[in-house]
Amino acid sequence: MDLEQLKAANARALKAIEAGGLVTASATQIPYYGFYDANIFECPPFVMFTANDCPRAANILYEREFEPGSMQIWCRLAKTASGILDIGAHVGVYSLAAAAIRKDVKIHAFEPNPHAYTRLRMHIQVNEFRNIVEHWFAVSREDGIAPFSWVRKPNQQISSGGGLGRGAGREEIIVPAHKLDGTQIASTIGDRALVKVDVEGGEILAFQGMSEVLARKPDILLETFNSAACDAINPLLSALGYKVYAVLERERKVVRQDKLYACTPASGNFNQFLTVRPEDHIAVLADISS
Repeated sequence: MDLEQLKAANARALKAIEAGGLVTASATQIPYYGFYDANIFECPPFVMFTANDCPRAANILYEREFEPGSMQIWCRLAKTASGILDIGAHVGVYSLAAAAIRKDVKIHAFEPNPHAYTRLRMHIQVNEFRNIVEHWFAVSREDGIAPFSWVRKPNQQISSGGGLGRGAGREEIIVPAHKLDGTQIASTIGDRALVKVDVEGGEILAFQGMSEVLARKPDILLETFNSAACDAINPLLSALGYKVYAVLERERKVVRQDKLYACTPASGNFNQFLTVRPEDHIAVLADISS
């Protein structure tokens, strides 16, 4: 396909997207290669790129939706956050949204998947978001190296299911792993920080390596499908006075829980919101339930 053919194919794809014809179609049926606007969140629009290879593009460009409840929480709290950490940034949707809202706060984005990290860096550069600092390592409980593996999904090289550890039939690379304790990152996020943790099964290791971050009691969006991780993390949250809320994505609301529970992917609700100051967020989040 030459450049003119690509432009024509992209024009047809965009026309179909704008007409709403791709809600049930896949990117493989009507592919799009190039830049597009992410303009579906409570923040100024920003630019993203796809080579018909990224699940986030499928969500944002084709389906016009990505974790709407969690993104609403994130964008609203980013407005007043003293520091922002995106742990498991993937191609950077959360980091980019925060940077679109705040030019005056440093945002640290951590991503060990080499394909996702490369796209993350492209997104930072094309948007000229100079306050995002990208880190190519896995947040863990100790410094060193570790195997990182992921499933390459059909036509989506930038898989969203990567994590520390090995697995049969998975692609694998050795990546740096570092704890946040003892770093300047933990000491400079302030007392109203906002943190997202999406590390595909590595939640225990991440939390064990960020005790200094947790001591500052940031607001946290956490994705976990792991009951063992919940059992290990719950005592840490309880000791620090955290309240736990399930994020209902499509309803765009949060519901109080007695503790952290493993989410069920089939429900479409992946994240839980953790905070020590729910009373401060009632007006901000509007739909918070106690």
